[in-house]
Amino acid sequence: MIARIWRTQVDLTRLDEYEHFAQEQSLPMFRRQRGFLGVFFLREHQNCLVLSLWEDKTAVETLATSATYQATVRQLQATGLLLGHSLVELFEVSGSMLLPTVLSHREQQSGSAS
Repeated sequence: MIARIWRTQVDLTRLDEYEHFAQEQSLPMFRRQRGFLGVFFLREHQNCLVLSLWEDKTAVETLATSATYQATVRQLQATGLLLGHSLVELFEVSGSMLLPTVLSHREQQSGSAS
């Protein structure tokens, strides 16, 4: 399994727009990619990270050339939400553990927000 981390900074006055884009544009795009296993959208002030999990390096390489991924990147860049440069890092996952209750808790929070 490969962890792909995309780091960027976002205009603090437009964080709601960024988070909306992540849920409405980025998440559906990721779900359509071969080898996609999951994603976490992380934020600390203006620093934003997208931690996505992939079956293997081939899936990550395929993402980079995906027409839907490239279109989503162009859309995000056109919004003017991002500040400075973005950085992508890849890591092979050597171990993991996530309790099932974490996922069900998050699903309950998402359901109650709608």
